[in-house]
Amino acid sequence: MNDLHRLFLDTLTRYERPLLRYAHSFTQDAEDSRDIVQEVFLKLSQNLATLDHERLAPWLFTVCKNQAVDHQRKHQRVIVMEVQTLDLEAADSPQPGEELQGRETAAALRQLIDELPVRQREAIRLKFIAGLDYKEISAAMQTSIGNVGYLIHQGVQALRLKWQAQEGHEQPQTPPKTALA
Repeated sequence: MNDLHRLFLDTLTRYERPLLRYAHSFTQDAEDSRDIVQEVFLKLSQNLATLDHERLAPWLFTVCKNQAVDHQRKHQRVIVMEVQTLDLEAADSPQPGEELQGRETAAALRQLIDELPVRQREAIRLKFIAGLDYKEISAAMQTSIGNVGYLIHQGVQALRLKWQAQEGHEQPQTPPKTALA
């Protein structure tokens, strides 16, 4: 197996799930997300020989975002807010209503994320949905690491305030961390 083939397989193994979650944050549809990620890896296979291998993650997530935006434009449809969970980790059997409540929470959080300013929304998605680190987010967004930290901090603060307002809480509470995945 040659080096490029090994790099492609390693990249697929490392980034397939984070890319699926990231694409899903745009489409809210598992099949559409898989199609988008398939296109990303097709483009990767076509460009792998000429890419900077140290900057694959930013390239992958930029291509994924562009594919998702193109997909949305092409299909011009209302996106259903019900979310199918992409996380394939094993879980205990939920109590009746817990799964529905979790989906409602996830949908509410995604709606709040969609209301953030574009740069904050992008940083939040890359960090909490795609699971990138600050350096990778910095490269994908073409901004400084410090600005990434600022954008994420401001986005989380805004989400917290919006969540509290939506829930009518007097005491500061934060949304469940698992609902963003």
